[in-house]
Amino acid sequence: MKILFSIFVLVISFNINAGTYQDRYTSCILENTSDRDKIILVKWLFVLLAEHPSLKNDFPTTEDDKISNDRAVADYISYVIGVKCLNETKDVLEYEGEEAFLKAFELLGEVAFMELAKNEDVALGFERYLQYIDPSLFEKIAGF
Repeated sequence: MKILFSIFVLVISFNINAGTYQDRYTSCILENTSDRDKIILVKWLFVLLAEHPSLKNDFPTTEDDKISNDRAVADYISYVIGVKCLNETKDVLEYEGEEAFLKAFELLGEVAFMELAKNEDVALGFERYLQYIDPSLFEKIAGF
């Protein structure tokens, strides 16, 4: 199951249209994203997801939670693109455009998700539902 999950992540993160400047920009962002930054992204992503109407009641967040997580992500983004990767940011915008610039933010979402998924408890949770699937379904699929 972990192999399938890893393949899925590689497939969705593979960007065949990435240019040289986007590659440098993305590499710079990844190289300058610490474990602490990844935790900031995970918390921010969780608070964002908790705002969905189907989750809001089960995972309540306060306005203070939203503000503090938004500020933490804003600080991280400001630092990484405005200080650590300033030249790469300018280059990707000038030579490859806004779409290439925004692709790195998609990658950050994937990084946050991967940070969640690499936790042993979360990884086990991805497989927990399997115990509730009727085994005959696998037999039907496999043709036994």
